[in-house]
Amino acid sequence: MTARPSMPVLALAAMLAALPGALSSGCQTDEQIQALRKDVLDLKDQNKKLQEQLNQLQNSIGQRDEQVRTLQGLGDKRLEKLIHVAAINITSRTGGIETDGKPGDDAIKVFIEPRDSQTSIIKAAASVKIQLYDLAAPKEENLIGEFTWSVDEAAKNWYDGFMSYYYSFVCPWKTPPQHPEITVRVEFLDYLTGKTFTAQTICKINLAASAPKQP
Repeated sequence: MTARPSMPVLALAAMLAALPGALSSGCQTDEQIQALRKDVLDLKDQNKKLQEQLNQLQNSIGQRDEQVRTLQGLGDKRLEKLIHVAAINITSRTGGIETDGKPGDDAIKVFIEPRDSQTSIIKAAASVKIQLYDLAAPKEENLIGEFTWSVDEAAKNWYDGFMSYYYSFVCPWKTPPQHPEITVRVEFLDYLTGKTFTAQTICKINLAASAPKQP
């Protein structure tokens, strides 16, 4: 498809065509001629900039097309050759913690390990959703907490230390659970593959401090 000339290019062509006649006409004042020449120079400058932008755009399109051809040549199995999340693990360190300065648990700290196909822990960019359930409570009351982190927020919760690599998230509940066993469910949306990985576990909390006092 042939590219159509832009307006500055068309205007420049028209002005250049009219310029000889305008300059030869005795009806044009010096000021008008100088203004006309200035307009021609301005349009030439605009045309040069537009040509540079067109060249940059064509280069970008060429690079994109080359990337597309490369990816098509690699095929859908290219992800098998990349290190990516194959599963997530909620570690045994997950459990009740105290955050408000008072004795007893008022939150659960969840530790998550993203693992590749060789079971190695990897730092993977992802958004995270955590739900806490007291499954011994009535169905309409058993969800005691739901928390989400964007990919940028989750990145701030990554720990990389000596022989320790994991995400950790503090999940405080608003209504204290009535039973000591809490089910933790995690949804981990991996930003490389677009896949959502889920895992759940049961942890125990200090119910004596968490539960409201009975009258």
